[in-house]
Amino acid sequence: MGEFNFEPIVVNSTAPGGACTLRTFDDIGTFILNRVDVPRRLSGHWHAVRQDLPQARFGARRAEVHAAMRDALAAEGWLAD
Repeated sequence: MGEFNFEPIVVNSTAPGGACTLRTFDDIGTFILNRVDVPRRLSGHWHAVRQDLPQARFGARRAEVHAAMRDALAAEGWLAD
């Protein structure tokens, strides 16, 4: 299996707090903690990200977390094209 390369995820300006670029898994965690309100965090697509995020920081499930984050942002309409 090849090494995972984190492709930056660009968040558009309609997201809470405005546009930003997520470059690491720590950025993903910070984004969720600081910009996603609690009712949204409880939804299924954000749960998918939060569920595996601790593992991604230590090398496991990185591709899954990256894809889940892109899916969650797209579901909210916050993923930049």
